[in-house]
Amino acid sequence: MTLTNRDELIRMGRLISNQRFLPKDLEITSRQINYWKGRDIIPFFDKEKKGFMNLSEALWLLIINELSNIGIDTKRLETLSKDIWIKPFNEKYADKVFEKILAENKLEELDKKTIEHYLSFEPIMVTLFRKELNPFTEALNSSLLTNRNVISFIYCPRTNEHHFNFNNIGLTSDLNNLFFGETLITIPLIPLLSKLVGIEIDKSDLDLAYLSAIENQIRRILFFDRPKFMEIAVQEDGNNRVYTITEEHKKAEELAKFFLNNKLPLGAKILIEPRAQGNFKITIKT
Repeated sequence: MTLTNRDELIRMGRLISNQRFLPKDLEITSRQINYWKGRDIIPFFDKEKKGFMNLSEALWLLIINELSNIGIDTKRLETLSKDIWIKPFNEKYADKVFEKILAENKLEELDKKTIEHYLSFEPIMVTLFRKELNPFTEALNSSLLTNRNVISFIYCPRTNEHHFNFNNIGLTSDLNNLFFGETLITIPLIPLLSKLVGIEIDKSDLDLAYLSAIENQIRRILFFDRPKFMEIAVQEDGNNRVYTITEEHKKAEELAKFFLNNKLPLGAKILIEPRAQGNFKITIKT
């Protein structure tokens, strides 16, 4: 479990409460979303809700869309959605997470009292934490806020089982044992998250809670200066890796992909060099 103090809970709260995403941003029609709402495929969406979604809702829509596009039927999607959202809610998964954190006894006193308050206050557990804290949102949290893990969503259509794979080198032996002989569908989360983070980078004039200070500094250049070309050189252990972001790509999405695939260590130094025609070279020394 990665939520170990009050600050991380606050960051996660900002992540799940920040509603920036519209169906058109995800290239999914409102008609399709209304169809899924009516069949409990997106069970915590208000059936009357229109407009903006938070990051976890938007990511789940992209996953559902991927599965639907390859032919997973509505009934299976409904069952899967209940396993992702309803089952952890009913089993009070969030309560167990908080109880485990308290049992580890590693919190500052203020953090401890805050979590104890949440646990004792049923309205906030029902309306917020039990809805928003589950293995799926923890995987999202790990991808963005803590470890920047490379995560894949593994789904077995025949059994309707799912798993989050936190490795970038294929299935582990545990997964092979769990799903031995079964057909599996693997959806890497980084491309989907790159799309979503790119949307936020392109829309927000404020720093994003899940980006580091250096990442937000680079994001501001893209947002405010709108360069046609950006070169990012990462110098680490004598090696020099160069990434280019140009108008030929979706610039914000390409920058998001760079952030998600390259966890920059604390203490890294950044040198920003403006070039001709508003272009930039950025050197990061780690």
